[in-house]
Amino acid sequence: MAAPATVNAAGYFSVSRAGADLGEGIVRMRTATRGTLELGGQAMTLIGDVTAKTLKGKLGGQTFNLKIKNRSLLSGNVGADKLELMRLVSRPIPAAEMAKFDSGPPAGIQTIFAATPDYLAATGDPSIFWDHFGNVFYRGRLDGTARVLGIASDPGPAECLPFARRTLIGDSGQKTQGFLAKLGLTRSYVLVNAFSVAMRPSAKSKGLKVLQTNQAIMTARHALYDSLLAGGAVQAIVAFGEVAHRAFDFWKQASPAVSAVPVFRVAHPAAVDREGSGDDAALKGWAAAVKKLRAIVTPDPDGDAAGLNFGKYFTEIDYVRIPRWDFPKMTPAYVGDDSWGRSATPRHNNCCRRPSPDDSVSLVLTPPSGLGQELRYRYQAGVLSGAMNKAGQAVAIDSFGIEI
Repeated sequence: MAAPATVNAAGYFSVSRAGADLGEGIVRMRTATRGTLELGGQAMTLIGDVTAKTLKGKLGGQTFNLKIKNRSLLSGNVGADKLELMRLVSRPIPAAEMAKFDSGPPAGIQTIFAATPDYLAATGDPSIFWDHFGNVFYRGRLDGTARVLGIASDPGPAECLPFARRTLIGDSGQKTQGFLAKLGLTRSYVLVNAFSVAMRPSAKSKGLKVLQTNQAIMTARHALYDSLLAGGAVQAIVAFGEVAHRAFDFWKQASPAVSAVPVFRVAHPAAVDREGSGDDAALKGWAAAVKKLRAIVTPDPDGDAAGLNFGKYFTEIDYVRIPRWDFPKMTPAYVGDDSWGRSATPRHNNCCRRPSPDDSVSLVLTPPSGLGQELRYRYQAGVLSGAMNKAGQAVAIDSFGIEI
């Protein structure tokens, strides 16, 4: 089941009336039939008609009726004037933010990372993990200033990109950033995984056994978790999904200090509003957690914890771009913002995917149009070993996978 067109119309738009630019507008849809258009400092009520695929409201006292032409264009009239909303994607990043980046872990944390065992050597089973892509440990603050510690499952394809190597940066990451934004957090968080190496979904039962019984992997995981808690700033722990729930439980058994921090068990972001039903249990769980966390977590000075919570659907407005200070300096600006892909036809929610058929050692990067060619990266034993274009020709890249 897909969400109604009225729901999918939510997002950021360039608004024009009779060809004149009115600035940026924001369409928010709380339900399939009720929403708002924010424009010029005003919020106008929108009435959605799911069958007709229209949004109706008033602008300057005049009624308008917008037809949802597609995900990127809403068109109609206000009075005798043509009114158009063109979707904005890959919105510009402020220069001050572009100047910031994550320089990597402090020495103490790096020692913990270095002590993490090789997953293939530790398990002896190549069918459980995509071990060739190596470890991806974190995203966010490792300096003791994080007020929320988030635990997810394992890194996906985008997280393993050679110029990123940060967790939760793809579709699930941009959903999670939206969750954090509703707590008013713009930087005071740290996100880690139950597994630092990508786990094959088909081997989940084996993976859960490793999670519980492999002492070498567990020791390294708990050492990282303990170090993040030791700073004393963490006000809440959020575990996203079953694998993270179990990882938290094993950590709590081993580290009594964990019991002093409130924990919230919610669905993994990949499971949130997957069907667009308008009655999603996972999304309801996220909204309930946000409501309680707002009473516990101190917002960042530039954050907003008083805005709208999640509605009946997870919409484009609920996605939030990953901030530049969470990435290494060389990471391309489009990484962490897949709004361009979500508006594309066909829609795709991540700039990186596994090839089909999957050879277990390759990742395919598809940048936005005009920002580079599609590249197929190849890895060996956790190290980037080369890249090819769509024609199968070798492409010269640097050690971070950037085309030379």
